[in-house]
Amino acid sequence: TGLYWFVLVCTGAGGLCIAQSIKIPREPRPGEFAKVIGRLMETSTARGVVLFANEDDIRRVLEAATLANLSGHFSWVGSDSWGAKMAPVQGLEEAAHGAITILPKRASVPGFDEYFTSRSLENNRRNLWFHEFWEDDFNCRL
Repeated sequence: TGLYWFVLVCTGAGGLCIAQSIKIPREPRPGEFAKVIGRLMETSTARGVVLFANEDDIRRVLEAATLANLSGHFSWVGSDSWGAKMAPVQGLEEAAHGAITILPKRASVPGFDEYFTSRSLENNRRNLWFHEFWEDDFNCRL
């Protein structure tokens, strides 16, 4: 089973296509990211890569691309795990150059925290899963 996804996107007569989808194991072995870059290169016409991974593994992917002399070869589309952070790309700016990252808008909703923290078993019977949350949060059985 794996956790991290790489989706290689190519353009064709019909627009965009998914050339391949690569799953990385939760605990990658040494050399795993070099293999990923090799697999990405198997589809030579595809250059866009959508990358959903944590910031450490993003670094490893960019490092593998740099070691394979492929800095600037791919157009990366990244998840919010690296959109607002410097750590994943620090020292690897050339490999990450031109990346587009997605960071959802974050805004606090006035009154939500007070409402949420005021919920109890007595005043929140409408939510069928609240008792599970309660048991987990307070480490108890109802």
